[in-house]
Amino acid sequence: MVDGVDDGTWTERCLARMLELDPELDPELARPIAADMCTRMRWRLMEPEAAAQLVFDYDTKKPRGV
Repeated sequence: MVDGVDDGTWTERCLARMLELDPELDPELARPIAADMCTRMRWRLMEPEAAAQLVFDYDTKKPRGV
């Protein structure tokens, strides 16, 4: 886990980065995704902004319809 970052702060920072990457996202729909990511050790070990970036990088690289 990122030292000194509580779950609420991690979620808010992740959400903020998601909204920077895609301003058309509905914050209320994206918030549960960021909150779920916060509960998973794989994501929680990363800085929240890096976790959001990784998800968006993956999404833009995968073929559509997959």
